[in-house]
Amino acid sequence: MKKAMSNVDVAAIVAELQTRIAGGFFGKAYQSSGDAIWLTIQAREGRLDIILEAGRRAHVTRKERVVGRTPPQFPAMLRSRLSGGRIVSVEQHDFDRVMEICVERSDGRYRLVVELFPKGNMLLLDDEMRIILPLRPMSFRDRKLIAGEQYVYHAGAEDPRSVSIERLEAILHSSDADLVRTLVRNLNMGGTYGEEVCLRAGVDKNTPATALSEEEIARVHSALRDVFDIREIRPQIVYRDGEPFDVIPFPLEVYKGLEARSFERFSDALDEFFVAEPEMPKLSALERRLELQRAAIDELRAKETQLASMGDFIYQRYSEIDSILKAIAGARERGLSYTDIWERIQSSGKSAVKSLDYSGEMIVEIDGVTLELNAGLTVPQNAGRYYERAKEAAKKAAGAEEALRRTEDLLQRGEERRRSPVLKRRHKPRWFERFRWFYSSDDFLVIGGRDADGNEEIYLKYLEKRDLALHTDYPGAPLTVIKTEGREVPERTVEEAAQFAVSYSNLWREGVASGDCYVVRGDQVTKTPEHGEFLRKGAFVVRGERRYLRDVPLGVALAIADGSLIGGPVSAVRSKSSEAIELEPGEYMPDDLAKMIYRQLLEICEDRRYLKAIASPDKIVAFLPPGGSRIRRFDVRKIGV
Repeated sequence: MKKAMSNVDVAAIVAELQTRIAGGFFGKAYQSSGDAIWLTIQAREGRLDIILEAGRRAHVTRKERVVGRTPPQFPAMLRSRLSGGRIVSVEQHDFDRVMEICVERSDGRYRLVVELFPKGNMLLLDDEMRIILPLRPMSFRDRKLIAGEQYVYHAGAEDPRSVSIERLEAILHSSDADLVRTLVRNLNMGGTYGEEVCLRAGVDKNTPATALSEEEIARVHSALRDVFDIREIRPQIVYRDGEPFDVIPFPLEVYKGLEARSFERFSDALDEFFVAEPEMPKLSALERRLELQRAAIDELRAKETQLASMGDFIYQRYSEIDSILKAIAGARERGLSYTDIWERIQSSGKSAVKSLDYSGEMIVEIDGVTLELNAGLTVPQNAGRYYERAKEAAKKAAGAEEALRRTEDLLQRGEERRRSPVLKRRHKPRWFERFRWFYSSDDFLVIGGRDADGNEEIYLKYLEKRDLALHTDYPGAPLTVIKTEGREVPERTVEEAAQFAVSYSNLWREGVASGDCYVVRGDQVTKTPEHGEFLRKGAFVVRGERRYLRDVPLGVALAIADGSLIGGPVSAVRSKSSEAIELEPGEYMPDDLAKMIYRQLLEICEDRRYLKAIASPDKIVAFLPPGGSRIRRFDVRKIGV
């Protein structure tokens, strides 16, 4: 059964919406669940509801809208920027699965982009194609879908409507596959439309692409125009064995003979075809816990098997991996750094090594299998790393299975009953809680001053020679210290501490997306100024070489873990809790945002006393950066024990 709209579907729905809503006015936006956004449009024919579901569908709907009382951040932003605006146009980008709604108001022109390809997103852009807000912040190697970044379109295939016959001939003659696969891989079409082109051209779809004659190529070229030149919309839902199988904007030869139901408008067919997922019966707290525990066990066991098999694969390809490691080791002996080696690998062309960082960590791909290796270790040691991770997963799975047995016993004895979370006895504040602080993903304590007095106290009392210190060249940054306790600090912890340092500096107040940070040893930080100079309170001098981390992204998250509120860099917080509130620079001052977060938490917590004890507004404020902020992602579904 079809899961999402094709590029042909997008072309058809864009043509319909351009006729129906262009010139109309944007009303409100709602978010029902997941990635589904509902828009109300005041059009010539009256009020219309549009449903936009990233990665799946976009059309006018007649279904009943079910939404919560408080709109999440993305629909709230759409209301703020688009409500009352006139819809200028509805467009499709390059015959791809991307729909754009252009809205004009007195304060400017905006573009709502809906990506309908797998793992697509939804974004609000300004007139310069800069992202105001994405539905889901995402980063890829070649494009960042985060606020403040320039929007870059997803790289699509060649447009089958405009391909010349010479270009088509070149594509076919350079292919090593049959006709239908060649068309699907090189031109922007799915398998169904690839078969339709072959059928209308009268050429067997399994014919090798290189074997086509000039006359057959000409027929294929003509069929491309015939299929994709959408002139008349005659929507249908196609049925197979009595069940809906596909929804199409016009009849296709490949479905000839199958049962089909016709519709007046394509939106009506899409609305009928893409039904909402049926609501699952409500589960008790223990039943929900059982589901989560079983899913976690399955995931851990699968991870254990996968990691162990990766270790086995390393031994199976011992000689290939060993030759790679020895080649890099030889280059190191000649005085080359890992950075130099990586530059040479890149310039040499094709290589099994896909990345290599300054510490020797690298990604190697062999026969489609991606391995994380360290160039400074032997083959057995690299395999051992995977085996150790497999053991950790097995240990966690065993613990989860024991917890599952206890939950099953509770259900069997019928001891489930509704009760408020048990408040823990208020603990004595720990010494570092008067500063900014967090525990890294690797469980290193990281602290930073809240002001000049805090920076001064950290330097005088808590900065040891064996620690690492981080700071920025920008004013208002905390003196950030990683308490090493004599342990080697992983790069992940350094990166998290760097994000902590830039996020709690004045860079956040200025609303930028990233900043630079440097890291030094604790013994490089001193309060002794150069002769004739003076250091104000909270300032210090760094002597010796600094290691700079460039373009560190700003990001702060909050979460409730083990009955306490925690905050800090996003990855560190999410390592302690799968549910978190992610923040970005924005328009709300700390006190206002803290109250806003507290109100949203109240809606998912049954016990107000419990929430106030662990996450009151004044506790939330303590973790907020200076200046304005806003919620980028609210990913907390429940609060309780």
